[in-house]
Amino acid sequence: MSGSPGRGGARSIAREALIAFAGRTPATQADVDHVMRALATHDDWYVPVLFADRAWGQTNFDQMLLFAEVGPSPVLHVFTDHESAMRADGQAIGVYGGPVSGVKLLRSLDKDLSAFIVNHASPREHQWYIASAGFDIAVDWATAIAVERALADRGSGPVPAADLRAHRYHLLLEKDSHALAKIFLPDIDGAVAVCFTATDRAEEFIASLPLAARPLADLAPVDGPQLFDMMRGVGAAGLVVNAGSDDQTALTREDIDEIIDARPAQQ
Repeated sequence: MSGSPGRGGARSIAREALIAFAGRTPATQADVDHVMRALATHDDWYVPVLFADRAWGQTNFDQMLLFAEVGPSPVLHVFTDHESAMRADGQAIGVYGGPVSGVKLLRSLDKDLSAFIVNHASPREHQWYIASAGFDIAVDWATAIAVERALADRGSGPVPAADLRAHRYHLLLEKDSHALAKIFLPDIDGAVAVCFTATDRAEEFIASLPLAARPLADLAPVDGPQLFDMMRGVGAAGLVVNAGSDDQTALTREDIDEIIDARPAQQ
């Protein structure tokens, strides 16, 4: 194999998350969420150039790794870092390129693939496997991170409507009535609804509630377009994304109108 020397032997955050998961017995859903968030936020993936060309039209990368030639495969093998890729030296897996963001990578998982395998040539505790049946969950993690980053980078600019509409959220409900749960924020006049980008953010919020209130909370998955149309329909004063987290973001009624008005014409 030939290629640039990469970034040395330092472990990536993604690989650290995989190693930590391997030590969990038994592993919980929170442990799985921790790994998926780490994979989605990781921005130094090495992927097959054949896959990148088909998925998003890229054939040139800052770093290229040349393995023995191989034909197209329905199994997508990727590496978290240069060191992990080097463990596959001598295998016929084709040309790899990087760095690739986790958001771009996970969003590109589709029906043409049968499985997604991380660091297949590494020790078992450095590996991860997602069957095609789990691709929708992986895509949701990618769009969750895209939303979180877009909101964090917004500043005083326009609301990132495209990213917000492309995600599926966890909407907070009152379990008994199935009504929208609402909270009050100091900077918004009126009650606001609550949603979360991912299950870990939702569980953090519910765990922060008083013990007696936790069983009263429920979550419902809602696609972005439906969520924002709903917010306009119920007349909510706004919507808070990831309430209680460090990245909590409040969207005003004006923001919600902007998101709805920005939808593609065919919708």
